[in-house]
Amino acid sequence: MTDQEIRTILAPLTDGYVMLPNIAIGEILTYTSPEPFRRGPPWLLGEIAWHGWQVPVINYERLLEPASVTKLTSKTRILIIKTLGESTQVNYIGLVIQGLPRLKKASEKSLVEEQVDGLPDTVFSKVKINDLQAIIPEIGDLTRTVELAAYDS
Repeated sequence: MTDQEIRTILAPLTDGYVMLPNIAIGEILTYTSPEPFRRGPPWLLGEIAWHGWQVPVINYERLLEPASVTKLTSKTRILIIKTLGESTQVNYIGLVIQGLPRLKKASEKSLVEEQVDGLPDTVFSKVKINDLQAIIPEIGDLTRTVELAAYDS
């Protein structure tokens, strides 16, 4: 039996990584300050124009842990991810990351799921891949959360 591999992106956060399938990545941008929304939670930073789309930009770490502090440095980037058609208003989401992502092949042998109770709806799983801690987002719930925060009046 062959060990199937999935091409993934490990994008650095302040503490750990976010892991996404390679196919979900739109682009990696140099950080520019998003145009703020009139209202919204602190993790919703605003929106940027990208290829004709208005893309909400979020601090995923702050969404998961409201007390967390993310410093903006010369390495800070915005990772554009595709929402996979879950929403009519949010087709892409910009995640603030802390450096350039790594390409990583994940397999059943290299990926170990951590058993964690009470994960937020926007987290599918916490995993270890070759000794690196990573969060796999639940894209559907993340999209709905961002859509409600950004556009629900």
